[in-house]
Amino acid sequence: MEAIILQGGTKSNIRLILELAKKLDFKARKLSLEELEDLGIALSISEGVQSGYLDEKENTDFIDSLNEE
Repeated sequence: MEAIILQGGTKSNIRLILELAKKLDFKARKLSLEELEDLGIALSISEGVQSGYLDEKENTDFIDSLNEE
């Protein structure tokens, strides 16, 4: 699976892109700012683990610290 993220534009252009995506049989939906931030954090953690910069224990500790907030 591959994905794209589009940001910006007017509300009418966003509706047009979503409508076009659905006609082309893509799954599409708007993300809230909070969902977009969560996605960025998840991608950063994943890249950190894959690169070896962050080990699994550090990953778990970081996730636990986020859950405490």
